[in-house]
Amino acid sequence: MPAYFDTGFSVREPMWHGEGFVLDEYPEDWDDARVKAGLLWEPRAVPTFQQLIVAVDDVDPTDVVIGDAEHKGKVRIFRPLNDHKIIERDDNEDVLGVVGDAFELVMHSEMGEIIEAILGEGAKFETAGSCRNGAQVWALAYLDESYQVARDDSATYPFLALLNSHDGSGAVKLVKTQVRVVCWNTYRAAEMEGERSGMQFTFRHSAGVHDRLEEAKAALSGLRHDAQEWTEMAEALIGGKVDETVLNHFLADFIPEPPAEVVSTRVRNNIDVARRAFKSIYLDSPTCDAHRGTALGLLDASVEYLDHVRGYRNRDTYMGRTLLRPEPLKAKAVSLIREHCAL
Repeated sequence: MPAYFDTGFSVREPMWHGEGFVLDEYPEDWDDARVKAGLLWEPRAVPTFQQLIVAVDDVDPTDVVIGDAEHKGKVRIFRPLNDHKIIERDDNEDVLGVVGDAFELVMHSEMGEIIEAILGEGAKFETAGSCRNGAQVWALAYLDESYQVARDDSATYPFLALLNSHDGSGAVKLVKTQVRVVCWNTYRAAEMEGERSGMQFTFRHSAGVHDRLEEAKAALSGLRHDAQEWTEMAEALIGGKVDETVLNHFLADFIPEPPAEVVSTRVRNNIDVARRAFKSIYLDSPTCDAHRGTALGLLDASVEYLDHVRGYRNRDTYMGRTLLRPEPLKAKAVSLIREHCAL
């Protein structure tokens, strides 16, 4: 299946990979969403065993004897491993992972309760489903509180994603995200966005998961305020005017040239190429269409340049700066823009 997708639904807009059910309306509640997402099965923990050959006298009461061994006086057994357990699906017994004994499951029946504890009853579930045969499941709730920056032709609606891993590869996470989770790739993208932005709350798969909901509420109290802060900053940047002189002065600081006595011709040529690439984004890219001529348009161009045009060593460094960690040069861009636009 594409992108390790198993089952799921989306509301109105199809998933990019073309799989899953497309609903005309939001599910009535989490019970309804579970049905449409194919999440009526539950994960369950079962014991793990080690196969051994032991003397008859060494057989423990908890051992499962499976037959005589080749050597006289010995038997072949399965002995429980008390420090590990297997997580499997209760509908088909497919193994999802092997985890430590302290690992606690968050059941599918409980996922909606967790989201509603944060957003309140009536949360609108935008997508939900499973990937990698059920090792990862998710529920994505739509925040019916849009924000829109002047000159944009559409509003932005953030989401709250509950990411639930059954294979021991990660914790349960509540993440504020603008990624529409519909598969394993977008599941990971939302997870990484939460790590980068800090707008997340992590539940370890351990005792007390459900006792920490009040902490989660406090940790995500800025969920609705975050969008407002960005809107206010964007509105302020729109007030800054950018002409060719401002653009050139900004570029001189944003992509600086080393002192003439130490810079080589090759380096100078590389700087010229980089500045021309930035100008091309600012003047021609659809990213900047709504805000060209303003400080916000300059920020739009800076982000596109830093994320997608600036050279990178390999795919790991490219993903790191676009998804995994804060990009210091973006902060530098904001500071320079404010300075050159007198904001």
